[in-house]
Parts: sequence; structure tokens; C-alpha cells
Amino acid sequence: MAESIIFYSLAAVIVASALFTVLSKNIFHSALWLALSLFGVAGIYVVLNSHFLAGIQVLIYIGAIVVLAIFAINLTKSITGKDIPQMNGRTGAAFVVSAAGLFIIVSAVLKSAWGAAIAKGPAAGKTELIGKLLVGDFVIPFEVVSVLLLAALTGAVVIISRAKEDGE
Repeated sequence: MAESIIFYSLAAVIVASALFTVLSKNIFHSALWLALSLFGVAGIYVVLNSHFLAGIQVLIYIGAIVVLAIFAINLTKSITGKDIPQMNGRTGAAFVVSAAGLFIIVSAVLKSAWGAAIAKGPAAGKTELIGKLLVGDFVIPFEVVSVLLLAALTGAVVIISRAKEDGE
């Protein structure tokens, strides 16, 4: 019973902060609401007994991505202090896309077998199991992703150094 209360409380925090992220007129406040939403997702991971994913959520998304976005907002002089326009004239298209998305979600919820038992699998929260899988069964995809990230970082450094040489 307590897990359900915690889950629904976190879900309410996530939905409310996500709405404030989208509806806030100040872009800095939007970034802060996004951080709160991501904290809520980390809380859901804790409720699901996946502490490793909760830690990664906090470290990567909140500790890196949101902080990077806040730094970018603060260092960009043309953005700070400006309000984000709430309407862009595409209300009809937005309504059609939203209605289609709502229809898909409602039909998926209605077709779901809510009483079906969930199959037990290996414990998702075990860091040891995740480590063994990364260096065992998934070593090739893990290394491909690491090489891809290294190439992206190298490309970013090359682009920055060329921009500095050109005086931009």
C-alpha cells in the first residue's frame, strides 16, 4: 500500500513538473522544472528497487544534462531574460496530433490485459548483474557505443579548435 502511495505521489510530481517545464515562460525555470521531473523518475527507479538506475539518472541526466543546459542558458546573452512565446499559430495541427496521440494511448490502455501476471526475470537492480552483462553478453555493443562516443568527443574538439583558429 505504501509503495502505491509513493508511486502515485512521484507520478503526480513528474506530470506536474513536466507540465511546468513546457508551460513556463522563463527558460531557466523550465530547466529547473525539468530537473525536478527527472528527480521524480529517479524516485520511481528507487521504488522499483533499481538503485543503480536511480543513481545513473541523477548523475547523468540531472548532474550533467540539466546542469549543462542551465550553463548554456546562463552563458547565452540573447536568451536570458526573454520570455518564450506560448503560441506559434499552429494550434490546429497541435490539436490534431494531440488527439491522435490520446486516441493511441487510450486504445492501448483499453486493450491491455491488466490482470495478467508479470513474469519474473533477473533482478534489474543488481549492479553485479549489469556489470557481468556489459562485459559478457553485451561487450560488442558496449564497445561500439564507447567508440562512437569517443568519435563524437574528438569531432567536438576538432570543431571547437577550428572555430577558435578562425576567430569565431
